[in-house]
Amino acid sequence: MLPYINIFGYNIATYGLIIFIGIFIGAIISIFYFTKFFNIKKEDVFYCILYAVIGVGIGAKLLYIITNIPFLIENYQTLDLYNTFLQMLKGGFVFYGGLIGGILGVFIYSKQFKISFKELLLILLPVVPLIHSIGRIGCLCAGCCYGMEYHGFGAITFHDSLLAPNDVPLFPMQVVEAICNFIIFIVLLVTYKKFLGTYKTVGLYLVLYSIVRFTLEFFRGDLIRGIYFSLSTSQWISIVLFIIGIAIFVRESKNLTKSDRSIN
Repeated sequence: MLPYINIFGYNIATYGLIIFIGIFIGAIISIFYFTKFFNIKKEDVFYCILYAVIGVGIGAKLLYIITNIPFLIENYQTLDLYNTFLQMLKGGFVFYGGLIGGILGVFIYSKQFKISFKELLLILLPVVPLIHSIGRIGCLCAGCCYGMEYHGFGAITFHDSLLAPNDVPLFPMQVVEAICNFIIFIVLLVTYKKFLGTYKTVGLYLVLYSIVRFTLEFFRGDLIRGIYFSLSTSQWISIVLFIIGIAIFVRESKNLTKSDRSIN
């Protein structure tokens, strides 16, 4: 669609540029809005974001490699494994790996500098779907994370993509997921004060996004993504995170009920 943009004579990867813009916007919102609900310095939130970004990059890449292991094993006799592995290192990320890696980054920062992990997580997590939404526009420009062949409303056709099939109408996966993620961000924003001080925001996000991701995986067209018992790696992770999200919500509700009783 638009894999590169020329700035002052230099070709800049649009995907990377848009991801950077998304992270910048998310960081600004976290630092100057969500931080005000907690007694944490803005500088700590900024540096924690750097830890989280590093965790996102490592986690997203690792899970991408893991999801491709079955393909490598199945085709090891015909593949140049060394060059194939190098290509995998150059491109390809899986969001769930990035999410897990980012949370680990926040955890490491909280332990290293003795700051509340819970508060840092509640400051940063609400902007994750916003960053993800913006990032999917980058996917659209790059042609990655594309949908299955589709001839209905909103179909997208690539003509010069290095990743997506060219001259074939595809389901607008990137656009649909971008919209869904933005809606999740709005929901988290609206309910934030109501759930303030609890992990309910985390539980709500895990439930909402796992449902979205599990459903949209059926419309993905990039099939080399790890398939186990007819479900993709991301769908299995969605099931696990959905259960975790429900468990968090139930536990927090019980804790709140106990707290109310003790006050009475």
